[in-house]
Amino acid sequence: MHPPPKIALSDDFLKSFAAIPRDRQQAVLKFVAQFRQNPRATGINYETIREATDRNMRSVRIDQAVRGIVLKPLTGDVYCLLWVDRHDDAYRWARTHRVDIHPDLGSIQVYAVEEHAAHSPDAAAASTDRAETAQSGLFARLGEREIRRMGVPEGALARVRQIVSDEQLEELQPHLPDDAFEALYLYAAGESYEKIIAEREVSPESVDTSDFATALEHDASRRHFLVLTDDSDVDALLAAPLERWRVFLHPSQRRLVARAWSGPVRVLGGAGTGKTVVAMHRAAWLARRFADVPGKPVLFTTFTRTLADDIRSHLAVLCTPAEMERIAVTNIDQWALGLLRRFGYQHELLYDEARRREYWRLALTRAPAGNTFPLAFFRAEYERVILPQACEIADDYLRASRLGRGGQLGRVHRKALWPVFAEYRAQLHGANLREPEEAFRDARALLLSQKESLGLRAIIVDEAQDMSAAALALLRAAVASGENDLFLVGDAHQRIYRHRVVLSRLGIDIRGRSHRLRVNYRTTDEIRRWAVAQLAGCAVDDLDGELDTLKGYRSLTHGTQPDEVALPDARSEATRLVALIREFQADAVQPGDICLVCRTNEEVDHYQAVLHAAGIATLRLERNTADDRRLAGVRLATMHRVKGLEFEVVIVAGYRTPAYYAEEFAREEDAGVIEDTLLSERCLLHVSATRAKRHLVILRRTQ
Repeated sequence: MHPPPKIALSDDFLKSFAAIPRDRQQAVLKFVAQFRQNPRATGINYETIREATDRNMRSVRIDQAVRGIVLKPLTGDVYCLLWVDRHDDAYRWARTHRVDIHPDLGSIQVYAVEEHAAHSPDAAAASTDRAETAQSGLFARLGEREIRRMGVPEGALARVRQIVSDEQLEELQPHLPDDAFEALYLYAAGESYEKIIAEREVSPESVDTSDFATALEHDASRRHFLVLTDDSDVDALLAAPLERWRVFLHPSQRRLVARAWSGPVRVLGGAGTGKTVVAMHRAAWLARRFADVPGKPVLFTTFTRTLADDIRSHLAVLCTPAEMERIAVTNIDQWALGLLRRFGYQHELLYDEARRREYWRLALTRAPAGNTFPLAFFRAEYERVILPQACEIADDYLRASRLGRGGQLGRVHRKALWPVFAEYRAQLHGANLREPEEAFRDARALLLSQKESLGLRAIIVDEAQDMSAAALALLRAAVASGENDLFLVGDAHQRIYRHRVVLSRLGIDIRGRSHRLRVNYRTTDEIRRWAVAQLAGCAVDDLDGELDTLKGYRSLTHGTQPDEVALPDARSEATRLVALIREFQADAVQPGDICLVCRTNEEVDHYQAVLHAAGIATLRLERNTADDRRLAGVRLATMHRVKGLEFEVVIVAGYRTPAYYAEEFAREEDAGVIEDTLLSERCLLHVSATRAKRHLVILRRTQ
């Protein structure tokens, strides 16, 4: 009896399937079902493609108008669906692409070639080889063997050696496999050759370049190919073909996911590098590992409810129902409150900002005679000194560190100010309220005193940079130290809630288990550069007490430069805004792929009225509103709400400068708060910009 054939689906097939007319997709679905059941079936007629560059490619007839392109190697029982398109376009794709196994990496590579090369690929390669190697090229210091180990196909070595500028490298991108272009791009940007090779999976043994069955199991191959099994949910994949992140992980991401770690792991990376994707795949991997553990052994938590809702919906697509049963997905506040309720905790958490301001107004009546400090000072002191250091009585405050607060407060001044803080706390307690930070500490204390197991084996923390020290200390106490206990992903360059932590001080030891993702797969490099420039000169930490850097952070796609427009008044801005949206819609950008981002909810109100007056439908994304792409309308969101989302077009409207907002927030405050708020405002602008995949427009108000 013959072993079953190995059947695979490429990410290019999904991309091409999404592009064909909907009335043709049903025929493709029917063909894929037949192909998956038996690729050797007599009803599937494999035809040789005339003038094909790759002799392993065959065409298959799906219906009268549509053809599929299949990789059917001459040796081995392997079948890979590569592309689907209208008849002529499908054949053109086959004539301009090759599929090879790299002789050093052992992975399968799909890349474009010149169409005329199909007639005589060997002659074209020979012609290229005869060209003189540029002595001043970007890769002049590397030998051919070194360039090949970066993933470059043999036939492209000479062309790579002749590249003398970034522009020439970008022109060659369509003719290089993705992994090769990424390596060359990073090297040209200053990354060391040794580091690039160390992060690549180079086959230790000789590679059989005809063994596609073995090559399909390679991590780098699985970045572009899904080997179909009985458990593969192909129907779900074809229902949302553009969500290829669910299956096709980059090898650097996959190595973080599918591994038993000996302790806490920290994953850093700039916006768009796939940190949340890694975290979700990690949750799915752990759910499979803990299949026999009762309850929900995996906790996936993040900072806000909307992010948790988004992650839950994505996990439901990524995981099987049985795997989802093993994962609890919730934001940190909700999870902590649920834990407290389990111990009989009766207090509510304070989220209403209007009530908070009123309690502070009442507390200020206890200020000492002659007090010159504004209310903003007391609130900042409470949030940045008293809460983080758990000051319960005046003596605690007298001993507390005020590093970074600006100015000095001696013991006498602190003692005189303490009644204000005590009164604020009394106001909250009288209303049966607690600040979330207090609730986190209460939960941790109850957890430790009860010595009760929560049944957790692993906790995954997304957006770790926005978690407070008290929240992370609670999570540390919630799961026993050991294998796979904590997996934290974050980026302090996207910190928008001003929490700063040092993981090691919280008992979270990440030594030897810290990793970084550096390639932005979301935005163009022009948008990335603009967003990074907003943080120029800012000191950003790495969540563990050291300075972080975005060195090596790159995007591999290019587009138009972000457009910054200065407008003098609301009327001219409204006119420009409406014209912009109509221009994008005229260019076939769907309304749901456009997001208007504002600094405050009041500004969202204003711009929603502007668009409605112009007859433009909108969907406002609020605290509890998910971005349901089935709903029509241009999206509107605050800078805080837009985090975790992505759009083809982002328009930041009514924005002034980070300094303007920092001064508005802390006009009478000390220098420490102004500096801290300024960094938060820059991070907000950075986060908003990196939600854009293709187009970014900043409408700045000059008055």
